[in-house]
Amino acid sequence: MKIVKCITALIVCLNITSLSAQRKAQLDISLNGIVSSHDVRPMWLVSNEWGQYQQFGSAESMVSAGASYQLLKNDNFSILGGLRANYSTDLQKGTLQELFIRGKAWFIDYSLGKEQYSPLLYNDRLTSGQFLMSSNARPIPRITVGFFDYLPLGFTKNWLEIKGGMSQGWLQDDRIQKSNAANDLLLHEKFAYVRLGNTKIQPYAGLVHSALYGGTRPNGTEIPIDFWATFTASGSAKLGGGEETNAAGAHMGMWDFGFNWSHQQVDVHFYLQKPFADGSGLYINHGQNKDYILGLTIYPKDLPWLKGLSLETMRTDYQSGEGIPDPLYPEGYEKQGIIWLDEIDDYDQFMYDVFGQETSGWGKDEVKNYLIENENYGHQYGGRDDYMNNISYYNGWTYYGMNMGTSLYHTASKVKKYAESWEEFNQAYYYNNRVNGFHIGAEGCITKQLTYRVKLTYTVNKGSYGEKYRGRSSWEKTEPYFFTESKKQLYSMLEINWQLPIEKNLMLSGLVGVDSGELYNSSGCRFSLIYTPEL
Repeated sequence: MKIVKCITALIVCLNITSLSAQRKAQLDISLNGIVSSHDVRPMWLVSNEWGQYQQFGSAESMVSAGASYQLLKNDNFSILGGLRANYSTDLQKGTLQELFIRGKAWFIDYSLGKEQYSPLLYNDRLTSGQFLMSSNARPIPRITVGFFDYLPLGFTKNWLEIKGGMSQGWLQDDRIQKSNAANDLLLHEKFAYVRLGNTKIQPYAGLVHSALYGGTRPNGTEIPIDFWATFTASGSAKLGGGEETNAAGAHMGMWDFGFNWSHQQVDVHFYLQKPFADGSGLYINHGQNKDYILGLTIYPKDLPWLKGLSLETMRTDYQSGEGIPDPLYPEGYEKQGIIWLDEIDDYDQFMYDVFGQETSGWGKDEVKNYLIENENYGHQYGGRDDYMNNISYYNGWTYYGMNMGTSLYHTASKVKKYAESWEEFNQAYYYNNRVNGFHIGAEGCITKQLTYRVKLTYTVNKGSYGEKYRGRSSWEKTEPYFFTESKKQLYSMLEINWQLPIEKNLMLSGLVGVDSGELYNSSGCRFSLIYTPEL
């Protein structure tokens, strides 16, 4: 009842203030319900919805009320404040979904608080969703500053445009599930883009970086913070161990290339995204980054029945290859751990002492080739990037159990609800992050009062390297393993929105979702009654 009283008070207050606000305030109220035939709900009923709906369960109802108010707006400054409160019968409690202020100070954009907003989103309503900084999980409390839209550079006569920003976030969910988990994590994210202006076709290139760092272990140990090492994804003596020689914290990133083209009849956006988790994927000229998300969105201007079309194809199963991340000393040898080739003084003596091989005049390259052929089964080292997972942070890139990036990856919680069990290695949370597929999305008008939206996503699911083997650095295969053979799955959704004739600000929305294939079969629907009064 407390959340209902808060929502009622909010509505009353905003209606009072709006009398003198000259339409500076906006308000929306919705009643929502979900039913599902399977404990795993159809994906497109709950994904890319800012974590408002639960992934699991047969039924849920939710009331949501949101409001925003333009506190200040002039040539140099703007301040927009907003909040949203939800009450879910599934959670049996209310949540503060949004509480933020956002605006501009001269040419600098800023956002403070929890907001259903990401400066990287292309169109999560039609696409399968952004690989990083998506709309899938709940809004994270954060501070973000930068240029959220492209800013023309006057000294180039506007031929070059830039956008970029940096964000500091705090993960407040309960993440203590394993000994390698941590609560109170910090999230560092940044992005930088450059685009060609003054042309009909505007090519661009961008780089996105996301990192988890800090936190407190289940035993109370606080993980040291080295912000600069996390910022630069470099080693830190302050943290020690593997993070002294590799990188402080957990890191994910994405290259983003594409172009925008505007015509009098259509707007087109083409993009190629290249995800990576370490240096083997970051340096795309090395040839180990073979994963991609390739997309095309089209917005016709004179076709009421088709307002938007999204086509995507994706591959994320390679992850720098099958080879283990680093060469390791063999089991039984007196020294264990990573073999650092640059620290070896006498390579011939090393080969004899460690592998019993008599060599003459060998150097680093010969030893490396020997390790690749004999210890890594012919694969290059630096593989098994294990997107969205990290051995130091069990939950990886999740927030309240939802993916902070693409919704096509499945966590352990989800996989365990549909997969035949196996002896889990259980060191990382994403059990299915090697996913290839194809996606199509479309929306348009049936009549003036009736609109539609449809999504179809076909995926080939290959599990994860960390569960296929007994960890990322093992060649011992898991038997039996649910994803030994690739599993195919189809996710589909149809949404119809009807602006009710009795009240132009009242809309009835219905979504039907069906997931079918070799993972699970689930069907369900979601109904919403949405009121957006004019203030």
